Amino acid sequence: MRFQRWMGNNNPSKDVSADMTAKILDELRNIQTVSSLRPSDRVILYIGTVLTEKAHTEIESEEVSVVLAALGASVQQQRHVIAAFEWFYGTKHAAYSKLFPLALKTLYEEELVEEDVFLEWSVDYAKNDYTADDSLICIDKLEELKQNAAPFITWLEEADEEGESEEESDEED
Repeated sequence: MRFQRWMGNNNPSKDVSADMTAKILDELRNIQTVSSLRPSDRVILYIGTVLTEKAHTEIESEEVSVVLAALGASVQQQRHVIAAFEWFYGTKHAAYSKLFPLALKTLYEEELVEEDVFLEWSVDYAKNDYTADDSLICIDKLEELKQNAAPFITWLEEADEEGESEEESDEED
């Protein structure tokens, strides 16, 4: 894989400089263009190369979170980040699909994906405009991942409701 070779030759591990992040993003863009991939496939290329089945802990590392933040700068790109993790835990590391909610929670805690994006994702159809191509992940696996993530979404909703009720009581005082 071209990106894997590039990563090996450039050894960006532990280098979180803006320059290295820009180089990684440029290489992902070049591969995406040359291979006629969708822009959203850059996230799949990145996490598929850099992360292992323990992705839910590896996201916390600064070198990974900086690149993921750059790849998920907009709401639409954050949906692509979620879709890439669907692919990651639904195809590449399907035996570890139970860890998918932990990865989502880490993405939230590291502020790489906004709460509203998760909530929107949770009510969207399992297969949608952000989903990886048919050849990469099947609908049954997507539905299983959504079911696995249900407790995380419930936790987000309850935290959101708690925050709203605290704001209302503050306004009354």
